[in-house]
Amino acid sequence: MRSKANREKSKLKFWDRTGFDKQEIKFYGFVYRLHNNCLKECEIKALGYRLRDENSWLKYCYDPLVYISQEDIDRHFKNTIWEKNDYPFNCIEVWVSDPFACPYTGHGAIRHNAWVIKKPGYYRVRVTFQQKGKSNTFRTIYKMKHYKGMPYFNRWNDRCHNNYVSRAFHTVLDHYREIKKQIFADREAIEDRKRDTYYRLKYWRDIKNELAREKKEERLKRVRGIVPTKETTAFFQALAVGSAISRNDSSI
Repeated sequence: MRSKANREKSKLKFWDRTGFDKQEIKFYGFVYRLHNNCLKECEIKALGYRLRDENSWLKYCYDPLVYISQEDIDRHFKNTIWEKNDYPFNCIEVWVSDPFACPYTGHGAIRHNAWVIKKPGYYRVRVTFQQKGKSNTFRTIYKMKHYKGMPYFNRWNDRCHNNYVSRAFHTVLDHYREIKKQIFADREAIEDRKRDTYYRLKYWRDIKNELAREKKEERLKRVRGIVPTKETTAFFQALAVGSAISRNDSSI
């Protein structure tokens, strides 16, 4: 396993090369699976009741991309009620459904739960039409699920500038940490059992060798000082041959 310093160094290299953080990329992969209802089994298990209680926020995470041209911005700014009195530039004020505070700065919105579109381009907004009173004229209403169109990833899971999707992702991360902790605990338990088995076998082997050594020393003590001669050797050889002949005769 790589050290913590090596992992941090790898993260910095990835940031310098791509401009993205690995954990943030994983978050938006989770957002895609959550929005398209293709979560992994472990993620479904980790979220549990949240998929039921926070259904409106976790089932629909972002709006499809819509191209807004400069003509759309100018026409909306000209026919609007609030923007032309509150903003010194042509823009579209988008109403954001996210109930939490906006995590971004410098977008120019002067009202809470609002996002300002100044330049033409692709935005994740939902366009609806509202009828003006009893007339046949309709007003264009732009709405957005989250600020900047996508859920904001709160790295530290703080109270401020958070959202339900980011909290759900941190719940999944906690579940992954518990699984990883259990894997390491099981691996350590296996290593402990191996170590205990090794030392137990080594202990019995040492005891066996010690008993054999003591037995050998005891046998050497009994025959210490006795020097066998030729006559003694011949006597014991004849005795052994005679005992063997006697066994053969008795078997016949």
